[in-house]
Amino acid sequence: MVPRIDKYEIYAVQYCMTRTIELCTLLRDKLGDNETKALIEAIDEATEQAKKEAATKADIAALKSELKSDMLLIEARLDAKIRLYFIILAFLYLLTNPKAIDLLSKLLGLVK
Repeated sequence: MVPRIDKYEIYAVQYCMTRTIELCTLLRDKLGDNETKALIEAIDEATEQAKKEAATKADIAALKSELKSDMLLIEARLDAKIRLYFIILAFLYLLTNPKAIDLLSKLLGLVK
């Protein structure tokens, strides 16, 4: 199956090619042939290096998944700490408040 190319894609390619040729002509007039060729090669190398270092959609999806699992783990740890702190706080309240101890003993049936 041959991919379908619409007229706008052809126009975009033609426009880019025309602009590239104009730029190369302008650079060659200002810098000379050798310098223009060296500059274009340096730009091509930098572009290829940037493409190699750029994150792909798969990289971003993997990172998103990893961050999501890390967030769930942190949430679980935080929830456990909050429960522990609540239990400690309730225990300290009961130990330091005599009325709470009386009420608790009456509720549990220890004192009549």
